[in-house]
Amino acid sequence: ALTQEALSGEVSFSVLYTPFKKEDKTNKIKEANKSFAEKHPDYVQHVFTDPHGIHLLPERAESHPDQQYLLTLGFRNKEIGKTVETSVTRKLPVFPSMPTCLRT
Repeated sequence: ALTQEALSGEVSFSVLYTPFKKEDKTNKIKEANKSFAEKHPDYVQHVFTDPHGIHLLPERAESHPDQQYLLTLGFRNKEIGKTVETSVTRKLPVFPSMPTCLRT
């Protein structure tokens, strides 16, 4: 929700989806960031590629059914970009078991 709020408040960002197959993810992320900077030079104050997820294209975009994509975001405002990256990449606590009173 925080990510969506930050993105909706910031109209000066751009997105790039990069086709991804199970390769060396670190190199693919570097390539995606470089490709983004070349294609969207006005949005390079802060650029990052989501290291966690493999994304699907938005509904209206044409893609192959099983193709997965890396999601790269670029911002004109460095602080907003950092905030979004922090919220996307932070680790959330994992609770090993739910208390009995909360189980349904």
